[in-house]
Amino acid sequence: MIVTRRRLEDGDFEAWKVRFEQGSAARKQAGCRGVRRFVGVEDRHELMIIFDWDSYENAWKFINEKVDSNPKLSERMSVPKLSNIAMEEIAPLES
Repeated sequence: MIVTRRRLEDGDFEAWKVRFEQGSAARKQAGCRGVRRFVGVEDRHELMIIFDWDSYENAWKFINEKVDSNPKLSERMSVPKLSNIAMEEIAPLES
C-alpha cells in the first residue's frame, strides 16, 4: 500500500480530480489494484489517498517515473503539500 497525503490549493479540487481520474488506466497498467480517496472533514483542502499496489517495487517505480517526467510534479513532492508513505496491511480486527 502507498498512503499519500496531499494538500490542495484553493480552487484546485476539481482540476486535481479530473487529472487523477484520467491517470487510472496508467496506474492499473503499472500494477495499482485499487484506490481509496478521502477528503478532510474540517479542512477540505486535505486529501488522503490509499493505493493498493501489486508490489512495493511497482509502486515506487510508477511514482518515480511520474516525478522524473513532470518537473511540476517534482516541485509538488515536498511536505506538507504532498508526502508518500509505504505501508503493509496487517490482519484486521473485529470491532
